[in-house]
Amino acid sequence: MRNKEIETIIFDVDGTLSDEISWLKLTDGLGASSETHAQIFAEFKSGMLSYPVAKHKLILLWQSTGNANKPYMEEMFRSWRLKDDAHETINYLKRSYRVCLMSGAVDLYVKVVAEKLGIVDWYANTELIWDEDENLIDFHYFADQSRKKLEHLNEYVAKYGLDISRCAVVGDGDSDIALFRELPYGIAVNKSPYPELEALATKTVSRLSQLKEIF
Repeated sequence: MRNKEIETIIFDVDGTLSDEISWLKLTDGLGASSETHAQIFAEFKSGMLSYPVAKHKLILLWQSTGNANKPYMEEMFRSWRLKDDAHETINYLKRSYRVCLMSGAVDLYVKVVAEKLGIVDWYANTELIWDEDENLIDFHYFADQSRKKLEHLNEYVAKYGLDISRCAVVGDGDSDIALFRELPYGIAVNKSPYPELEALATKTVSRLSQLKEIF
């Protein structure tokens, strides 16, 4: 089905194209404690920890495993599975639409997902920083992920001279709210999407394959 009002579809990754939250899965995959990670993040969000302190604690947690290097992490990301219907759905949509990823995840993971799905354009909230031996030494993270996605949207639209009124977004979480407010067509995906997002959505689907009935 071809929706002639839409020419571009923007996808979130975590919870939309994949089932898991990649940040916690990353920590588990490195061999560290995702519970400790979650505690650090909760203390940062509550104001108990400043951003520099929280970031330092998380980097030390990852580095303590001996696995926080680019080759290990890239291989790990490539081993992660997307939703069963992700490839089929994206391949279908790419025949008629421009497709882009905008994610709150780390850049190396979003890059891998884009490569798996054959998507040229992608944007990530977090940039991983490596030393000359490809060991992780730092990262740049934007706490207001929703606002960052708006910045990425504006950058993407300007890059190709797109008509924003003909862009749609597919997402599931609070970081997608700004895009759902900005764009005329938003699809909330997942069995239980973020409540505020669902209220803003044009439609809600439980499976990615249902997008083929919309677009």
